[in-house]
Amino acid sequence: MKITAIETIHNKKFSNLVWVKIHTDEGLTGLGETFRNPNSIISYIHESCAPYLLGKDPLRINEHADNLLNWTANRYVGYPTRSVEYRGNSAIDIALWDLKAKSSNLKLVDILGGPCRDKIPIYNTCAASGYNWNANSSSRLVSELKSNQNKETYDDLELQTQNPGDLAQSLLDEGIKAMKIWPFDEFAFITKGQTISSEDLKKGINRIKKIRDAVGSKIDIMLEYHSLWQLAPALKIAKHVDEFDVFWHEDPINMAHLKDLAEFKQNTIAPTAGSEALGTALWYRDALSLGAIDYMHYDLGWIGGITEAIKISGIAHGNNRMMCPHDCTGPVVWIANLHISLAYPNVMILESVRSFYNGFYKTLVDNLPEIQNGFAMPMKGIGLGVDLHSSLIASQDTTKKITTSSDI
Repeated sequence: MKITAIETIHNKKFSNLVWVKIHTDEGLTGLGETFRNPNSIISYIHESCAPYLLGKDPLRINEHADNLLNWTANRYVGYPTRSVEYRGNSAIDIALWDLKAKSSNLKLVDILGGPCRDKIPIYNTCAASGYNWNANSSSRLVSELKSNQNKETYDDLELQTQNPGDLAQSLLDEGIKAMKIWPFDEFAFITKGQTISSEDLKKGINRIKKIRDAVGSKIDIMLEYHSLWQLAPALKIAKHVDEFDVFWHEDPINMAHLKDLAEFKQNTIAPTAGSEALGTALWYRDALSLGAIDYMHYDLGWIGGITEAIKISGIAHGNNRMMCPHDCTGPVVWIANLHISLAYPNVMILESVRSFYNGFYKTLVDNLPEIQNGFAMPMKGIGLGVDLHSSLIASQDTTKKITTSSDI
């Protein structure tokens, strides 16, 4: 089997997302996905990845993962995780694994060694429709609660600030027993994360308190900080919210500052999770060596794809740590996370966004995992078990670019 074409798919309505399809001379295709900086990613894939991949055997994934990291950088130019290169490589890698599983007529989870569980618990990231969809724009942080809000049309992003108690109860009603919120983000932008006023601290704390007042300890509360804070205010916040028995502090500071991160972890009660921002195998090696991290929270679309996740799973096993794959982006990465979560026993929980899987994901792909009483169930098809929706491909807002050997 040989790779005959590299295709990218992009839709301006959901412009932060980029999909990759790898075509072969046997008619099989593999689907991948990544997120943010779409135009640069598309250019990189066609200018740098396609010339390397075309004509090669798609099943030699380890070779391609290594060469895409080094060959496209000419073995001299380094770049950090979450760069355009890493994002493009991640989408390519996911597509190669999808293709490899299809070529064996197996599910991705089976290629990874087979399932170790039949379902995985999810937690709900309390985002909402339109959150982080579009490139070149800021994500909506909070907004006023609509007067016609009802239990069938919850906007989780609004409710996490306006009525977090009702939000928690609505999740419990669906069997979801963990939620992630970011009650302090808006205050970080005021001071660039350098300090937080007593008044703003109380506002953020009150949002957490309302959850505990409404549902007690029935739900776990993950706190997301989006790496917005300096160490001192992050510690100040953490020490105040630890009394509410929060489940973790996620990316509390710039996660490149590992010594500061270790200091943060040593001075808080709740565990530290990270990092969607920097979570490669190399970063986890260094973070764990300093005792800076508890939960391993990486994003497949940003760190190198499934090949890198396999390396991370070994580090997690060797250090007795649990993985909690990140996703607040697109459906293909979410589904790839599900396969990994079913395959590896050291995965604890699957991040999910109910407003996404009940909403716009259905317009992007033709198949989604079933969510039952707070658990994600296995996919049914071979490979990832998903393809892009025909209406997305046919949309006037969708653009495709294909590179073949004749274009090189």
